[in-house]
Amino acid sequence: MKRLLASAVLFAVTAGAQATVSEYTAFFIPYERAQSGYVCLDSQLMEAEFGIPLASLMEGIFSETKTLHQMLGGTSTYKNINLLVNGATKIPYTYNFDRYTSSGVYEYSFTLDMAAFNTLNGATVAGRQKTKNTAKLALIAMLKTATAIHGAGNFRLWVKFNNLPSQAGLSGSTVYSGGLDWPTWPYTSSSSLYNTYRTEMIDSGC
Repeated sequence: MKRLLASAVLFAVTAGAQATVSEYTAFFIPYERAQSGYVCLDSQLMEAEFGIPLASLMEGIFSETKTLHQMLGGTSTYKNINLLVNGATKIPYTYNFDRYTSSGVYEYSFTLDMAAFNTLNGATVAGRQKTKNTAKLALIAMLKTATAIHGAGNFRLWVKFNNLPSQAGLSGSTVYSGGLDWPTWPYTSSSSLYNTYRTEMIDSGC
């Protein structure tokens, strides 16, 4: 019920002429647990200025966190745990369009550029594997966030990747360059490829 109410509010906002409203809203990031090394998803909270629901939350998905690291007997610090950001290295994204269809489905299109992570990780097998895995985590975070705000079955998401590394000799399922709109196929909450990526990248112990 909360999700339906949230979606109704977001639609009312986007339907208004240049209307925006600020609200605290959850988005998801991938992080690595300190002790186990498991890669998991974490729900973070941001004050989003809607607008365009998923486009607003993309800024949170691809930004540093300020996560408290406790130091007993010392000075606790705030550090980034978002695996989609490594210091100054980020994934630039471009918002292409959004639509609200007559069947009540939200459609979005974004372009992600992996060039900075190519430079950071290098062209070795291990480096290219890291960049490929980061691309998968980006998709997972976007789709999990879209599901949280719109509900399963209520959105379609096109993601086009620029500058993916060569995937020759790498493990795991392929990350496709994708497209901006039809006739390429969008991701949804039930996409088999999305579920494959989640199985590969998000640990079952999370």
